[in-house]
Amino acid sequence: MKFFIPAEDNPEKAEGLYQAIKKFAQQNMAWEITDRRIRSIRYRHERKDLVATVGEPEPRTGEPVIAILESTTFLVCTPNRGVLRGMPIMVGKHEVFTSEDFER
Repeated sequence: MKFFIPAEDNPEKAEGLYQAIKKFAQQNMAWEITDRRIRSIRYRHERKDLVATVGEPEPRTGEPVIAILESTTFLVCTPNRGVLRGMPIMVGKHEVFTSEDFER
């Protein structure tokens, strides 16, 4: 699947929004963010298998996943967790058992 940002049809605006989310995460977390474009991650949290996919509801908050970033951990960004305000949802790399990137 080609890279996209939910609710943004204009590719230039989508790229600008993605870069802003990435910059916001770098500033808030003080961690370097990779250039990887992640579509989804499957992970285990509190003995439950969960899936976070861009454009779908995040399983713990119900908010749409806007972006998934990779740093020291995976950072799942929703409107109130890493996009408009707040810290992203952190998912430890040891919790993730599969991931899927967007097409390049």
